Amino acid sequence: MKYLECPPITELDVALQSGLDVGEYVVQGRLEMYSCKMAASDKKLACSLEKQWVGVGSPPTPAVVFGDDDHGRSASISPGAVLSSSAGAAGTSPLGSVVDSSTRKLLINLILTLNNSFADYDFRNLRPEDFVREASLEMVMNSVNSKLSRVDEAEHGDLCGRLWSALDTEASLRECEIFSYVADMDEDALSLGKIWSVNYFFYNKKLKKIAFFACWIKSKSHSRSFENSDHEGMGSDEDGMDFDDME
Repeated sequence: MKYLECPPITELDVALQSGLDVGEYVVQGRLEMYSCKMAASDKKLACSLEKQWVGVGSPPTPAVVFGDDDHGRSASISPGAVLSSSAGAAGTSPLGSVVDSSTRKLLINLILTLNNSFADYDFRNLRPEDFVREASLEMVMNSVNSKLSRVDEAEHGDLCGRLWSALDTEASLRECEIFSYVADMDEDALSLGKIWSVNYFFYNKKLKKIAFFACWIKSKSHSRSFENSDHEGMGSDEDGMDFDDME
């Protein structure tokens, strides 16, 4: 994936990464644009992931059990057989059929986007079932606007308006398929220490671009204690709260 410099996107990304003050809370996030053209640094992982998934959904291989076969040779179950079984006989997933190369390419692009955006984490083990295909742009916009309504009220300008304008200019939102990653609530970059988080991938196949938007909120007191703690597994007892619950 190649990071694309887009001034309206970059301006919002800088603001989100710096943090937006909302009373006792701080809103942070990412807004990044990537070309789906494979960067040299991504090719090794992409090839590895393609090999891992290419056989999923194909007709099952003959059953193999642990132990010796009729000729005294040791046998074991291949990773591909395990993946095929877990993905279902038809190889279907929220991203589409993993039999299709386009679905596997989409999965790889989503994983590479997360790896590039959160360089301290490794998302290579994610599966198609870890993502959701969003029903419509309108539903996504309404959800984000609702989540960030208090930010716009806190003298940060028309954040949502600028967000949708920048994304539409660079990615043509009406032409995008939209996906979200179902974050692990204990361990990963989109859940650890957050009160809530949202994330969306806006994939324009025609333009060969992925816009990635992620946003989360932390309490200022929790952020300070989290940063000063040696216990990285520290969570929040405020999971699932929205701004409306913080009054």
